[in-house]
Amino acid sequence: MRKFLTLSLSLSVLLLLFPFAGIAFAAEKADVEIPVVIDGGGTAYMIPEVNSPLPTQNPLRVDNGRTGRFHIAFNEPGVFHYTVTAAYSENGETRQADEVFRVTVEVEEREDSSLYTVTTVNDLHTPEKKSQVRFARSPETTTLPPDTTTNPDTTTNPDTPDTPSTPGTPSTPGTPSTPGTPGTPGTPRTGDESNLTRYLLAAIASSAGLFFLALLYTLNTNKLIRED
Repeated sequence: MRKFLTLSLSLSVLLLLFPFAGIAFAAEKADVEIPVVIDGGGTAYMIPEVNSPLPTQNPLRVDNGRTGRFHIAFNEPGVFHYTVTAAYSENGETRQADEVFRVTVEVEEREDSSLYTVTTVNDLHTPEKKSQVRFARSPETTTLPPDTTTNPDTTTNPDTPDTPSTPGTPSTPGTPSTPGTPGTPGTPRTGDESNLTRYLLAAIASSAGLFFLALLYTLNTNKLIRED
């Protein structure tokens, strides 16, 4: 009888520990950092495609001369795509950067069930791969109106020079176009998304089994004492 009770108690303890082992296994993740540089400083936006995990910080403020990093955590294999844009302030106005980058993260699983990642960065305007996301702000050139002033003619009468002609009016520069609104990132997903319901049910069932076995052991012990 005691051997049966010992075996039952051991099985119950294993059932209680199994949910926590499953949670620890599901918590393994692969972390990726995407470096971002914005000449002159600005704000970077990362737009994930469907089923792609969100970065921990989005949008990302990047100061001039510094490198910002989008941090993303992956907990399952797959291929995930992101679009990265940027905006910056110029002469009191918000301007959209000309460059648009596509970031692809491939998450693979090793034989020991650990995850590793391969990240590629492409500029949508050029087919070449990039080592980082870099927004290079090109300085605008200012075009001055032509000088239409005519020098006065002093050869006709040196004593009384002719009245110089009126210079032309410079042309009015065009109004700069309004930049597009950066895409709004989706709602970040936080925490572990594992389903804990089945583990909770297993824990409750194990606890009930322990209570039942303890009660049965107490009754049998009292019975043996009475028989003696």
